[in-house]
Parts: sequence; structure tokens; C-alpha cells
Amino acid sequence: MMIFEPYTDVGFVEPLSVVLLAILLFVLLRKLFNKLKKLSEKTLKIIIASAFIVFVGFQVISVSQAQIQIFGDPWHTLNQALRLSKGIDVWDPWVQYYPNLLPFMGLQFLFIKLSSFLNVSYYVVFYAFTILINTSIWAVLVGLIWHKKAYLGAFLSIVMLLIPMNYDFILRIGYTDGIAILMLSLFAIVLNLTLKDKRFPMKRFIGLTIIFLLAYLARPNVIVVVVALLIFSLVAYFNQEKYDEIWKSFLKMFLACLIGIVLAMGVSRGLASAMNYDLNDPKVFPTVNWFYESLNFESMGEWTATDRNYTLLHPGYATAKEADLSGIKSRLTDLVKAPWKIPVLYTVKFASLWSCGTFATGTDYQLFSQMYHWSHAPSFLVENIGAINIFFETYAKALMGLFLLAIVLEIKKRREISASLFGFSILIIIGVSLFHTFLWEVKPRYQYMTIGLIMVAGSLSFKNFFEQTPHLVKQKFKNKKNIWYGLIALSLLSIGLMSTVMRLQTEQMIVVNSQFQPLDNYTPGSAKFNLAAHEQLIQKVHLANNADEFVLQSQSSDPFQLIIERQEKETWKKVYSQNVPALQMETQIKHHFMKGNYRILIKNPTADKITISAMTDTEVLDYPNKISQGDQKLSLGFQFSQNDLQNKYPFGLIMVFALLDLLLIILLKKTLL
Repeated sequence: MMIFEPYTDVGFVEPLSVVLLAILLFVLLRKLFNKLKKLSEKTLKIIIASAFIVFVGFQVISVSQAQIQIFGDPWHTLNQALRLSKGIDVWDPWVQYYPNLLPFMGLQFLFIKLSSFLNVSYYVVFYAFTILINTSIWAVLVGLIWHKKAYLGAFLSIVMLLIPMNYDFILRIGYTDGIAILMLSLFAIVLNLTLKDKRFPMKRFIGLTIIFLLAYLARPNVIVVVVALLIFSLVAYFNQEKYDEIWKSFLKMFLACLIGIVLAMGVSRGLASAMNYDLNDPKVFPTVNWFYESLNFESMGEWTATDRNYTLLHPGYATAKEADLSGIKSRLTDLVKAPWKIPVLYTVKFASLWSCGTFATGTDYQLFSQMYHWSHAPSFLVENIGAINIFFETYAKALMGLFLLAIVLEIKKRREISASLFGFSILIIIGVSLFHTFLWEVKPRYQYMTIGLIMVAGSLSFKNFFEQTPHLVKQKFKNKKNIWYGLIALSLLSIGLMSTVMRLQTEQMIVVNSQFQPLDNYTPGSAKFNLAAHEQLIQKVHLANNADEFVLQSQSSDPFQLIIERQEKETWKKVYSQNVPALQMETQIKHHFMKGNYRILIKNPTADKITISAMTDTEVLDYPNKISQGDQKLSLGFQFSQNDLQNKYPFGLIMVFALLDLLLIILLKKTLL
């Protein structure tokens, strides 16, 4: 499903290129796997240590060299945390809707306070934390697999470097996904220890309670773990000859999880009380809202603003809960009346979870998924973002496809659900899928929380996968030349589809540099500052690429002069000037701006004070250059972009895929013929 689904969050991906790249990755990873099997433990430890040093370095480069602007949940919670840190007890409406955002907002509040105490940028603390979480996840996973097979741990440490999602969502957005993945990975370690020594001492009970407490605060859908433990208990109880009395340990783990849930609910209520958040406010969405959204056949179970507004306004009903329950009944009735819709809805919902190799982590809550706004990024990344997204989506689909295929073949080989680390991983992976398919709203990122367990199950499957797959292929194809000729035909067809059909999709707008991030609920006229008579403000901007259009979003009480200057050696040269009338919300300029350093000047030409809107709460604004006006930090809302749209399948990208196909054909010719 993941390999052949052409539509993704970054555009349409040519499916044959995914298949071919998956085969190439199989060949290369198998060679790596076989080499690692022959190395000593000492050498494997050196490889793992080196991989982690490189991994941390890659993460630092990622967050320091490229930054996008966030929207949605993380933006609203950060905005609210900033308000609370200033003692402003006014709630962002979005946060009021969703009380499940409180733990994440509390974490952001802590980052703000810590950065203030240390007198450093908010993002120094934020990125240090996200890098720590991301690195810890993989340290736990590699350590877990190392104790199964040393060479598998080394293999996973190298795969760690090759996964594109490791340099994006957890690092830049820092949402609760990373914490959930880490907690599930730690849970797997506790389970593995229990399976190994067949006991569950009190210190392990307390540790697991804390782990599940944090997991539940991060992502409540970890409730599927409780179901998995019940299944394990039953499997072990009815097969005591094999498992002895380990079912008692599973029940203790089950109890620890229940206590963790109760404690998590208490922590949530405590946070709400500390923040003066009213859990009984009519704007707080009831739990049944998500089930109501999940039954939306028009959106195929995805969140919609229409469903949100229905719950918020609940027209004709006294409460939102009554409205949602009535809506659920109505939607279920519609499904029963048209039974063909039922398999369609649930198949599409399940498929959407597995539609993206990146699990939409490169785009969810990041503005370049919609308008491609960069705060700052290298020139090559800015200019080719559409093609880069397509390449990494293709690559991620191929890589994840290999892991999933290895897991499926391993399940086929084992033919039963066993109380094991592998069995636990499978139950959670599929459990999360079924939870969102049948009960909750759905989008690809919701499956991402199982990435750690996918790595565990995949790693445990690779030995058989790499050893048996070549034999299965040779049995299927008696004539080895047919494989080679088939790959040549597929490659030509793939390149042909990229050069024709795939180039018909919507082209990419390139935003060179922008700053529209509204950290104080910025809209023209909401946050204001005063500009004294004949005073001017200057905001510096670096353009890594040429631009053809400039847009300023700002509204003033009186006319002002807008000037754009470019740095030439040690001087600033005026390249554009315009008088902007009072109350104009958006100023659009068509002009060719060569790459380089610029500054935007806003001058008050009058003898009186004027008021201008801008972003004024910039303590947590990750933009390189802000304006200083006394003790206040400001940022203008602006955008530099290009007129010419870029194709997501430029010929350069097609040539890259052609070279990869050629490499595959050469490698297989040497292997097979």
C-alpha cells in the first residue's frame, strides 16, 4: 500500500520509481548486512559510536541551517505558553478547544522559562531538547537490538542515519510524537527484560508506570498497549507449557499501565488548575468529537473545519456533546443505508495512515507544506524544494516498504501471535492503525508514533529477509535474464512516466525568504507599535536566491514610506521605494531582487506619531534578524518569492532516478548473470 499509493502530502510520486529504488536499497543493505555479520563486537561498537557522533552532527546541521515556520497545534500552544509566561491570562481559542494540548503547552512554557533563566534564545533550549529526545530514541532502539544480535544493532545504527524523518518533525516541531516514540521504545525494553527473566519486580513496576504515564500524556492512543497486554496475558495463560507463569507479569504490566493512565489524568487536571484552564468551559471539545470526525465520509475521516465549527457552535443543541452524539448517529445511519460506503471509508482511512513513506512528518504543521515559507535555508534547498520533497518521499517509501515487507514475511514465517518482542511490536503497530481506522480521525502522521517499533520488528526480520528473499526470487524466475530484462523495461517505463504524466501536476511556488509567523495571533491590526515623527525601523533579510516579488503585510494608522536596500560592499543601495497609504493591509511589489543581503526600511515621513502593526511577541520567534525598538523586539510580516513556478519533476531529478536505475541494473547483472 505504501509503495504503490501515488498521492502523498508532497504531491504525486511515480510508483515504479519506488519499486526500483526499493530493490536497489535491498541489494545495497543486504551487502552491508552481510559485511557487518563478519565483524567483531569491538569493531561493531566503534561503528555504532561513530554513527551516533555523525547522527548528532547531522541533527545540529539540520536545525541550524534550515528553518521553516510552524502552524496549527504547535503554533497555538507556543503562543499560549508565551502569554502565560508573561502573566497574560487570556486563552487562545484553539487551545481551549483541545485540552489534550495542555501537556505539550506546559513543556513549551518550561522551555520559555528555562531560556529566560539561562538568558539564551528559546530555540537553544528547544533544539537541545529535541535533539536529546531524537538521539535517545535511537540509543534505546540500537541498545535493544544489540542485545538480540550485535551486528543487528550496528546495522540499525547505520539505518538510523539514512531515515529522512530523523532530521525533520521531531527536531523542528518538537510535538509529543518524539516523547511517545521514546516511551514505547522504553516500554519494549521493559517487556524484553520481563520475557527474558520471567519476573516483574516492584522497581520495574514503578518504572513502567512512569513510562506509561508520560506516553499517555504525549499520545493517548497508546491505550492500544493495554489491549496488547491483555492479549499477551491470554496467550501466555492458555499456553503455560511454553510461557510458564509469565502471564502474571503481563497482568502486572497491565495494572501498571492503568495506574499510569489514572496518574496522567491527574497530571492533566493539575496542569489545567495551575494554568487556570477551565476543563468545563463550553468551548472544550468532548471526546466523542473525534469519533464524530472519524465518520466523515466526505473527508474520509480526516479533520475538517466544518466538523470543528459544528462541534463548537452545536446549532440546535444545548451542548457540543449532544450535537456530536446526534452527528454520530446520523453518520452511522447514512453508512448503514449505503453499506458500500463502509468498506470504502475504512479502507481509505487505513490506507491514508500508510500512504506516505515519511508519514507526512516533512509537512505536517510546517508552512512549507502549504505555501513553502522558509525563515532561512540554504540556496539549493530553497530553489529545489518541490523536487527534494518528491525525492525524499520516494526514498522514504522505498525504505519503509522494505521494512514492512520484511515484517510481513516474518509474520508469514511465524504464523502465530507470540508473546515476544516481535509480537508486541506488531500488535502496537497494527493496533494504532485500527484505532484510527475505526475510532478516531486519521492522517498519516498518526502512524509515525510506531516508527520505533517498526524498526524493532524490521530489524528482527532482516536476517530471514536477506537470506530467503533471493531464493524466493530465483524460484519464481527460472530464467535469470528475465529479471534483468524486466528491470530494464520497468526503468524505461518509470522514466517515461516521470517525463510525461508526473510533470502534469501542479508546479511549485518558490518562497525565497519569509516571516509571516504570527506568534501573538498576528493579523493586520492586532499587535501594534508606535513610530515617532521621522523615525524609521530597519529589518535585515538575507536572500539565498533571486526573487521577483516582495509582499509586506502591515497596516498603519497613517501613510509611511517603504524602502528596500541591498548591501553592496560596505554601503547600502536603494533598490526600491514606495509610499504606502494608511490602512493598507498588504503591499505587493514586483521587482527583481538579486540574491544577497537586504534591509527593509519603514519610515514615518510625518511630524506625528503613527501606529503600525507587526509581530511584537518575538521571544520564541526563530528568525535570524529582528528589529530592536528600545526594549521591544519586533518583526515585520513579509515574503520574498519567485514568479516562475518550478516543476516537481525537473529533468535533473529524472536524471538522478535514471542513474539510480542504471546502478541497479549493473549490480543485478553482475549478481545474476
